[in-house]
This record gives sequence, structure tokens and C-alpha cells, in this order.
Amino acid sequence: MITNSQCERLKSMALKIKPTLEISKKDIGVKEILDISIALDLHELIKISIHPNAKNNAKTFLKAICALTGAEPISINNNEIVVYRRSSSNNIEHIEI
Repeated sequence: MITNSQCERLKSMALKIKPTLEISKKDIGVKEILDISIALDLHELIKISIHPNAKNNAKTFLKAICALTGAEPISINNNEIVVYRRSSSNNIEHIEI
């Protein structure tokens, strides 16, 4: 679990990144969760864009993604969510929070 100050630092870092993935109008499935998990392993901090006409709202997607990937929720901004999960890979530069 991350602290409030760590969360604020990650939010400020997320302002500079573009969405890594987009959730379409349909619900998220196994493929989307796998893609999100791979992106988290590679980048640790990712922004996900949600289609404006998606089946669920951003808050619902954020809860589901965090529950299924073990990621930490960082922020919701309109139709974009940001999640963080420290990568177990030693082949990437880890985010210092």
C-alpha cells in the first residue's frame, strides 16, 4: 500500500504520460487485463483511457483493474484512470516514490 505523499508524487508524474491503453465501449475481459498487467510490468505507472460511451464508468473500471492486477489506484480524471504497480522485473528502471 502506498502513502498519500507517494500517491501525490505518482499523480504529478502521471500528468506527463500519455494513455498506454484504451478501454472500448465493451466491458474489460481477460485480454484487456493481461495487456494492463504487461504494461504495468514494463512501466509501473500507466494511464488508461476509457471510451466515453463505455459500458461502465471510470470508477468501476478502476476498482476492477486494481482488484484483478494487484495495482494501486492513483487517480481518476474524466475518462482517464491512473494505476501503479511495482514491477518484479529487474530489467526496468523502477520508479522511486
